[in-house]
Amino acid sequence: MTDHGPAGPSFMTPSSGPATTNGSSVPAAGEAGEAAASQPVTNHPVAGRKVHFVLQGKGGVGKTLAASLLAQFYLETGDPAVCLDTDPVNGSFSAIRALGASHVELLHGDKIDTAALDDMMERILTEDAHFVADSGAASFLPLSRYLVEHAIADLIADGGKQAVIHTVLTGGPAMLDTAKALDAIAGQFPAPARIVVWLNEYFGPVVTQAGEGFERTPLYQRRRDRIAGIVRLERLNPDTAGRDVAAMLGRQLTFAEADQSPDFRIVARQRLRQVWRPIRDQIARVA
Repeated sequence: MTDHGPAGPSFMTPSSGPATTNGSSVPAAGEAGEAAASQPVTNHPVAGRKVHFVLQGKGGVGKTLAASLLAQFYLETGDPAVCLDTDPVNGSFSAIRALGASHVELLHGDKIDTAALDDMMERILTEDAHFVADSGAASFLPLSRYLVEHAIADLIADGGKQAVIHTVLTGGPAMLDTAKALDAIAGQFPAPARIVVWLNEYFGPVVTQAGEGFERTPLYQRRRDRIAGIVRLERLNPDTAGRDVAAMLGRQLTFAEADQSPDFRIVARQRLRQVWRPIRDQIARVA
């Protein structure tokens, strides 16, 4: 969230062909896949529950941060939420103890564990709670393929919930790579899945070559009908709020925990509240 570097390069439009990440594309809906189950789940959870998948093929751009903020929103509102950490490398989501995220092993080497994914989906479809699933760069392609090929968004809708795909678009050197992943997600995931874009300005603003905002980019104009919401993580002053947020993340604390922690002085806690409020209000519109 804090901008520690110069503004990134001009926003580039992803190529007109299939968007790729790490050399592979997310398959189109129905491509070489299985149809959704013919019968909807009979044990319907409460209507309105959301299943949030945080997907991005580029590492180190703020996926876990987005997942943790979603989870903190539900923790604060008191809505039941189950957090799943599917990152095969870092496990940083499950390291935030207050969120109670459980680790799910989805990969054996570079191969997807379909049985583990089926078990995860069984839980998502039968438990009466919101779900927040964080993923790593290594699991982006296999997890995305599973979700698309097995028409999981439709299955979730049949079960009375709403699938929401969250992806991070960052400024700076990773802008093009994150834009390609967003383009792939918007183009390949079926309509039942809502898409939320997180604009992370940590490495620089997400702008066009002319310095205009994301909503003026060719990518947004091309995919605007698929984008259900935007959450902006604005640049913070590295000497004040940025320092406080970095300290909070380094201690693996939530905003609520930091607000009660003696490790943070009174003014630092106030700055953290000022950071959290606008983020929380944005999340309320997409959660």
